[in-house]
Amino acid sequence: MSSVPPGGLILITGANGYVASVAVQVFLQRGYRVRGTVRSITANAWMKTFFGSNFELVEVPDISIPGAFDEALQGVDGVAHMAMNMDMNPQNQGVIDDTINSNLYLLESAVKVPSVKSVVITSSLAACALATTGEPYKIDATTWNTDAIDKTAQPWDGQGNPRWHGVMLYGAAKARSEQAAFAWVRKHKPSFSFNTVVPNVNFGIAISPENMSYRSSAAVIDAVVKGYPDAPSILPSQWYVDVEDTALLHLAALTLGDVNNERLLAFGGRYSWTVILEILHRRFPGKVLLKDVEESAVDAGEVDNKRSADILRKMGKLEGFTSLEDTLVKAVKTILENRGKNVPKTPIDLYYDSLAKAQLITRKGELSQHGQQKLRWDESPTTKRENMLQFGALWRPTHSA
Repeated sequence: MSSVPPGGLILITGANGYVASVAVQVFLQRGYRVRGTVRSITANAWMKTFFGSNFELVEVPDISIPGAFDEALQGVDGVAHMAMNMDMNPQNQGVIDDTINSNLYLLESAVKVPSVKSVVITSSLAACALATTGEPYKIDATTWNTDAIDKTAQPWDGQGNPRWHGVMLYGAAKARSEQAAFAWVRKHKPSFSFNTVVPNVNFGIAISPENMSYRSSAAVIDAVVKGYPDAPSILPSQWYVDVEDTALLHLAALTLGDVNNERLLAFGGRYSWTVILEILHRRFPGKVLLKDVEESAVDAGEVDNKRSADILRKMGKLEGFTSLEDTLVKAVKTILENRGKNVPKTPIDLYYDSLAKAQLITRKGELSQHGQQKLRWDESPTTKRENMLQFGALWRPTHSA
């Protein structure tokens, strides 16, 4: 199949998202030109200066309407469709159709542009499964989240945990939209190659925090460095991937001629928060304020990531996936290097601010042994659990990647 030539022009949708912005940087570093879409050029004008002359920016306000990408696609060699709807409102059944349509409209527009040689779409672990920490599961390129699809066939009846139903909707949207894209390709047989990349939790570098803050999973590592005690519960022990590996798998899907009609699983390895904190305190003594964690059950999943590891080696990464330690070191170095800059607050910062304002954190008049006023957390298990469940549905920013 055809592939993007060296120095070719690649369209990245949702270029201001966490993973997508890293993909912009990785693609540019590899010698490709990049055109990025954002909802507002005005709000993201900094990107043109930051990424330099081989990067251009176009505005696509709504990715879920027919023809949304027609103009942006003109003259490109490849497309990385990384924009997505992160809405986890349990009552928003329409997110499934919107996500399906976004993929199909992109493909329908791409097939009309003769220059397009390859397309890759970003999927998610949620398209494969919503693994419960501690319970055995297996994931390979043929695994689909049929549980989420079945449980969201009808609108939510209001019963059960609203956050979990919102997560189910997200899983169903990712699974059904990815399936719809592959079905479209089988039916229409376009001249371009087509693949998807399926990442789990992305850790690692973050692009320009003073402009973008820390988005998505990057915000959780930032929260751990700041010492927020319940931050690890947002992302219980599971599989991680270095965000630059995720970006490189997208580039491989666009540029390697022998990669076609594949789901590339971006799963680097398992993590637990006990191990993460051990690494961070050893590598950054005195810099990470969260000292310990009540560990959830260790992930018991098996993921067949061999094909993706081999592809990373073809792209020049002889070690395959980046180790957890190296990934975390890059993440915390980014955070420490940006201390003192005017980094906007993350959704997690705002959440803890709201707890303080709501007096869920109570100030006691007693002094600590260091002569400083202590902050006492409301230790009610029910209160803490419900607060974090509600927050879990809100922490994901509404950006487009």
